[in-house]
Amino acid sequence: MNIKHHPTDQTLMAYASGSLSQAMELLIATHMTVCPHCRNKVAGFEAMGGAVLETTNSMAMENHSLDHVMAMLERDSANENIVIEDVAPMRQVAVGESITGSAMAALPRPLADLLPDDVMSLDDIPWKSLAPGVKHFQLKSIESKGTVRLMKIAPGVSIPDHGHHGHEMTLLIKGSYIDEIGRFRAGDVADLDDDIDHQPIADTAEECICLIATDAPMKFNRLLPKLLQPFFGI
Repeated sequence: MNIKHHPTDQTLMAYASGSLSQAMELLIATHMTVCPHCRNKVAGFEAMGGAVLETTNSMAMENHSLDHVMAMLERDSANENIVIEDVAPMRQVAVGESITGSAMAALPRPLADLLPDDVMSLDDIPWKSLAPGVKHFQLKSIESKGTVRLMKIAPGVSIPDHGHHGHEMTLLIKGSYIDEIGRFRAGDVADLDDDIDHQPIADTAEECICLIATDAPMKFNRLLPKLLQPFFGI
């Protein structure tokens, strides 16, 4: 799988230190089952955890602090034999064939284990209509100040233009979308903060399915989505 977009180093550090919300942790854990690059980074952060915590506790986290920690990791990890834990096996929940070749082979276990027991493929998910061409399924077993949900977007359909009141991450499961940031395919992660406004559109002849985790409601830029937002909890 050719993954081009990864979570930021700040997000991976937060995951390694256990400071992310459960919704964000689920998305990162799911992404790492298909991304050795991020597994290696997290393993490095965990291996250097003691030194990182000692350093970051003694200084304010200013803009240069992450650069300082990253320099430590690059210098010291060259002499470390980092052992990466085995990735949890996949529960057999099929994703389905992709006409573009952009899809995970099966849903990784961190996500699949939170789906109903009778879900054996994405087609079995009890999708609920959110808007014309857009369906979703909220994972209610996650206890978090935010939300985590699967979203299915029909070909050529776009999500309304929006920003974010907090942190939002999106993991592509199948298909692709394009927005102001770039093109995202299966395995890619869009790691966005409240400075980013965008309008994703499913840009191939197949549906786009993604996992979305947020720690605050979206900030829609048009009136109708704003009016409907309380009814859909997004």
